[in-house]
Amino acid sequence: MKHYAIISLIACSTAISACGGSGGSSNGQAGAASQSTPQVSNPTQPDPQPATQSLTFKEQAASRGLGFSSDFSADYMQMPRHFAGGAASGDIDGDGDIDLVVVRGDTQANLLFINDGGIFTERAMPALALPNGGTSNYKLSGPTLADIDGDKDLDLFIGGADGHPSLIFSNDGSGIFTNVTTGSGLDTATSKNTISAAFGDYDKDGDLDLALAHWGTPRDRNAPGETETLWRNDSDANDIKFTAVSAPAGISATLIPGLQGVLGLDTDYTFAPNFADINDDGYPDLLSVSDFGGSKVYMNNKDGTFADVTDTTQITDSNGMGAAVGDYDNDGDLDWFVSSINGNRLYNNMNSTLIGVSETAGIERGGWGWGSCFADFDLDGHLDIYQTNGWPDSLDDRTHLWMSNGQGAFTDQAEETGIDDNQQGRGIVCADFNGDRDIDVLLLLSNTSPAALLWENTLPSNNSVSVTLNGPSPNTHAIGSRVYVTTDETTQMRDVAIGSNFTSHNPTEQIFGLGSSELIDELKIVWPDGTQITRSDIAANQDLTFTHPDY
Repeated sequence: MKHYAIISLIACSTAISACGGSGGSSNGQAGAASQSTPQVSNPTQPDPQPATQSLTFKEQAASRGLGFSSDFSADYMQMPRHFAGGAASGDIDGDGDIDLVVVRGDTQANLLFINDGGIFTERAMPALALPNGGTSNYKLSGPTLADIDGDKDLDLFIGGADGHPSLIFSNDGSGIFTNVTTGSGLDTATSKNTISAAFGDYDKDGDLDLALAHWGTPRDRNAPGETETLWRNDSDANDIKFTAVSAPAGISATLIPGLQGVLGLDTDYTFAPNFADINDDGYPDLLSVSDFGGSKVYMNNKDGTFADVTDTTQITDSNGMGAAVGDYDNDGDLDWFVSSINGNRLYNNMNSTLIGVSETAGIERGGWGWGSCFADFDLDGHLDIYQTNGWPDSLDDRTHLWMSNGQGAFTDQAEETGIDDNQQGRGIVCADFNGDRDIDVLLLLSNTSPAALLWENTLPSNNSVSVTLNGPSPNTHAIGSRVYVTTDETTQMRDVAIGSNFTSHNPTEQIFGLGSSELIDELKIVWPDGTQITRSDIAANQDLTFTHPDY
């Protein structure tokens, strides 16, 4: 269990300005903000160590309690059985550790792992009564944790695959889940496959809306109707409810590219959605990774609709699978990495336009890619990229760890760091599982035993901080906030998001690598409602929690 240094704003005056906020725009521009130093208690690592580059990983799944297998029944739809499943991550029971929900095949029970100081205990029954096992052959994919009803705990969405309906579970705050799918609106969904999910407040009404990917679902490209890609959250304190709005939002009409795929012409081939504010106007846009040349960039029109602004001269991933969103070049905006069979793609955000820079970045040759994430694995202040691969007939299933040189280029160091493998990787979670403020990797393997690898980061030094946000209801995890950390005249930005790596997602806790810096010169938070706070002179090597004044 983590011990956080709580930087609370509740004790401030009810006026936002008295707490250091400005109510300015949410694009990260500095406003009139307090420069006061926070009162910090219980730092968990008081003495920062000298910087080093000796990054190594050690596989620890079994010893940490994550030894399990996965399997698919013979009647599972032929293609989705090779990639459905996944893991959701977040603090389910409120103790500060990152817990997991794992979906694995359809012949064995699905799993709920509670983390206690880096050791996981499985307790799905009766805490999470999922349809599972050989009796029902219930097929699921893309589990995702988010506070859907605004009561401060993480609820659970799981996509239905091979014709099975998707599911919604409400958390009682202690990690006990109740199935509330009936009457939620999602029980009316007709998509054959729901592979991955993402949450974000696209309409700025305060609650979290839902984006879904439906690879292998038949569509009419000329009249697709409601593709069930975007769902508006209409929940209240008593009921979780969603409304399908892809058609009126303008997404359905442009989603199906009309390109020939393995299942034919008229098929939805989307794999991994992410809400991301690409043009810094405070409204989340939608990035949709799709197979067979169908990846899309949807710009939010700020009126409940989206415009397809995909530039096919730049968005060129021909078989997009997994995704990562982050500011890899530390210029203050969000970039997009797409793992793709016929060459990975890195799209650099240049003045709100995504430009392909894959060759110069050095990440193009990636094999048969699936899950990916941006994370600062060596804590040097620059985001790196982890990418897993695998397909039964592929000759290049090697994991890649693209380490940033800090100048926009990457070098694969998977072998040098010990994280390389050539197994059938699919979903991934990049998170601090053992509470030491560096990034570990959970890798899920397809149809195998063991079905998970837990790569524990054993970096012996470099300084860092973790940042957790508490927002006002209903967006209590402050999804859509941006956190800026400045040290030695370098500013890093993190976007607090619940997006899809591929069938899996990272938690909302943010880890900032500080290199040899022992002090944060300035830490700034821009909340989704535009409130800003700024704090200065924060010591490194702490777990920090910031609370919105209206929480």
